[in-house]
Amino acid sequence: MNNALIIRDLRESINCDYNEVSADVDGDRVFFRAPLQYKLECRAEPFLGIALLEAMIRNVDIRIEDSIPISERLCKILPEIQTIYTCWHSNLRKVNIHVRIEPIKDAYERVASFYSGGVDSSFTLLRHITEITHLILLSGFEVRGNAPESWRQSVEKQTVFARTIGKELIPIENNLRLWIDQRKIPWGVAQLFILSSMGPLLKFKRIYIASGFRYHMFALPPLTDPMWSTESTEVIHDGAGLGRSEKMRDLCKHQNFLDNLKVCWRSEHDNCGECPKCVRTMLALYLLGARSQALPKLDSLSKLKKLQPKDPSGARILETLMILAEDVGNRTAQRILRRSYLRYQIRIQMKQIIKMLDRYMLGGILLRIYKRVRKPDELKMRVTLRGSQRSDI
Repeated sequence: MNNALIIRDLRESINCDYNEVSADVDGDRVFFRAPLQYKLECRAEPFLGIALLEAMIRNVDIRIEDSIPISERLCKILPEIQTIYTCWHSNLRKVNIHVRIEPIKDAYERVASFYSGGVDSSFTLLRHITEITHLILLSGFEVRGNAPESWRQSVEKQTVFARTIGKELIPIENNLRLWIDQRKIPWGVAQLFILSSMGPLLKFKRIYIASGFRYHMFALPPLTDPMWSTESTEVIHDGAGLGRSEKMRDLCKHQNFLDNLKVCWRSEHDNCGECPKCVRTMLALYLLGARSQALPKLDSLSKLKKLQPKDPSGARILETLMILAEDVGNRTAQRILRRSYLRYQIRIQMKQIIKMLDRYMLGGILLRIYKRVRKPDELKMRVTLRGSQRSDI
């Protein structure tokens, strides 16, 4: 099949500074690099994880050369994983995967959690701190890319933190984001496949993936992450039953976790204190009467204007902050947040009215003008978090 997505030439190599596992995926070299003291397993599963969404978008089979087997347990569940995602997005198609199957017989001892320093991953680490032995830090996952100096500073900072709590940090450098961006796939969608497929590469008996959403907000990761488990590695999606405000309450009992928070969207290794993600974390700390050395103190509630939602996810975050403000009795913050929330709801209702008028009375002319003039980024993407609703204004 000439149009198949090919995974081939799996290699393991050692440099003077790191060991690397790489493969040719759809014509481009994809790699994972770890410090020399952490040996990565030469396995196909993580490369299948990055390739599967691309294949489902293009509706082409995946062919993995015969010398590269994948887990028998995982292979059996892959059709079901694909079925779930085709239900979520009508533009995705189930594809065949041609590969040699082989059960993984290794028995691992260590337990790890993906860790970025954010509220979600910090909560998962705290929740399972007696069980977790290693923290996995991935380059390019929280901020677009990682300049070498910023990556070095992040690794040094998180290595020190890990040691203070008796854990080991494993920094994994990779070029996954470059591969994804070149194919115009939203990073937030691609992560759903990538993190959960990395277990065999890292050689842990259990890996925790911290949830960024609650069950009622986005149910796919809690449902599909564990399905990527193999005979030797159990994948657990953790924390989807709690909101960030609830997680912050627990983190506030541990000052060392608060002082290590890294939540910023703009900065690669620290917090700018100005972006919406920083401000909402600063507000939660303010409402809970806590401080973090990693973030400036919220000196003015006027900064809450930056929390104006732009999408349903932002609106739900605002809801949780309003509830927290009400719980602690801060009526001023609650009033400011409510105004932003109401403006968002009004804007959404107006958009729906305009969309209906355009669709049923104007024949879609407004939508065509919008696409031509505004050229929104999401229209350049081949799959979106909105599922099949690709025509929304």
